[in-house]
Amino acid sequence: MDLQQLPPLTALRAFAAAAQAGSVVGAADRLNVTHSAVSHQLRLIESWLGCKLFDRHAASVTLTDAGRRLFASTARALDDIGRVCAEIRGQRPATALTLACPGSFMLQWLIPRLDDFEARHPQVVLNLQTGSDLGRLRAGHIDALVYCGRGTHPREVSEILLADNDIGPICTPAQAKTLARPRDVLSHALLGTESYPAGWTIWAQAHGLDAARLRPRRSFGQWVYMIQAAIAGLGVGIAPSVLVREELAQARIAAPLGFVPSGDRISLCVLRRRAQEPAIAALADWLGTLHGQPAAG
Repeated sequence: MDLQQLPPLTALRAFAAAAQAGSVVGAADRLNVTHSAVSHQLRLIESWLGCKLFDRHAASVTLTDAGRRLFASTARALDDIGRVCAEIRGQRPATALTLACPGSFMLQWLIPRLDDFEARHPQVVLNLQTGSDLGRLRAGHIDALVYCGRGTHPREVSEILLADNDIGPICTPAQAKTLARPRDVLSHALLGTESYPAGWTIWAQAHGLDAARLRPRRSFGQWVYMIQAAIAGLGVGIAPSVLVREELAQARIAAPLGFVPSGDRISLCVLRRRAQEPAIAALADWLGTLHGQPAAG
């Protein structure tokens, strides 16, 4: 390695920052130095090389052919240096995962606990999307998917059971005093969801009631909205126990008749070939707290 062939490294760093930001001002912000300091370093490296690296415009810079060649090599080298330095310092580079899940699960369960995941796994950056499309998982657009249902999956998809999807009536603590037996719900306005219209039917069958008599007076697009309606005292809703744990613990709502199995399961779906990746394994283990214990694959 001939160090005489290398330009001043401070100038090389300024060059990389300007190339990445597309402007001298942006490079100065990234490096936390002044605009004039970056301009000086860019002139220095161009003088050292004897050619222009940038075409300068009013508020931006663009790479010349020589600049593009140098940036391609510089970016690879700096990325490699950063990775090795992080390993030496005992800091693994962060791994980003994109997790898709139903909107109600994201709002009611996941987001309130996201800081716990980040504290336990600081090297995993979890990006969230709403949805439940396995096709996006198979196409590689997302890394993992929270699934609620009872269907089968393609062979390339690994399903990790998180919890059974138990459901039951929820209401205000005051309304709970009037619900001593399952049939007592018939005297209340019932709340349902368009995302899970079979909820009251499944619960009625579990208690030997006529499901035709348990038709919701109001229906909401998702569970999260129906839960808020139940908290507001608009009626008795039907919801999964997983989604109302905090509200029950804080006595914002009550579940006087308990919960029954719906026949559905809540699972984490990932591509089978990626199931053992450390970041995905960490996510699966953490999501296992849905069931009160680590998830089993």
